[in-house]
Amino acid sequence: MFICKIFIEFMVYSFIGWIYECTYCTVKEGHWSNRGFLFGPICPIYGTGTVLTILIFEYLPMFRNVPYDQIPMWKIFLVCSIGSFFLEYGTSYLLEKRFHAVWWDYNDMPLNLNGRVCVPATLGFGVAGIFVTRFVLPLSMKFRNTMNPYAAEIIALLLMAYLAADLVLTVSSLYHLLSMVENAMSEFDVRMEEVFQAAVERLDFRQKYQLKNIKIFRYKKPVFRGGKMLNTEKLYELFRGLQDRIRASK
Repeated sequence: MFICKIFIEFMVYSFIGWIYECTYCTVKEGHWSNRGFLFGPICPIYGTGTVLTILIFEYLPMFRNVPYDQIPMWKIFLVCSIGSFFLEYGTSYLLEKRFHAVWWDYNDMPLNLNGRVCVPATLGFGVAGIFVTRFVLPLSMKFRNTMNPYAAEIIALLLMAYLAADLVLTVSSLYHLLSMVENAMSEFDVRMEEVFQAAVERLDFRQKYQLKNIKIFRYKKPVFRGGKMLNTEKLYELFRGLQDRIRASK
């Protein structure tokens, strides 16, 4: 029964985390932003972090039988900061390895590690951990202790079925998307190979000489051809590709 109650808490805190993520990103971006790895309104990383916090502060020997309000705040901060660091980094790494995709990126934040974690976010989770541990988890414990075990089992089974269905749909959709992207990239590579080869064959020796010696292509203003604005980033990539071909053909 304990597992059922903990699982319910995992789902509740995952939902609260989803609300927080959506609210924060909506305010930051100025429009509605539905966040999360899954289709449904849950962010499992928040539920996982909260459940781990419960297990640490309620069952580790150094914290066992110590009321939440008597645990020193610096210990809570330290545990939550370090825990969030490893949880966030590990989750990001596994998701990227499995699906070749990134759901959050801290590269624009100071003191980041591979864009997966950063000091400001880690410190923020440490402060949030103090609030959750001091004020939220005591209420959660009371609810867990008074909840009917049979009701908890039924609710947990329903939530588990929902989570399993969401996981299946999400993973299936991601694999289908990856397959489409990989096929598109393969076709793009073949077409670009043909474009580069045809372009190289049309260049005379003076144009090849210039391409080898130009360091970089820069476009300060929009480029128009035939009344249409060209994509300067694509032009830059095309010129760089031609340069690589010319230099490799020495």
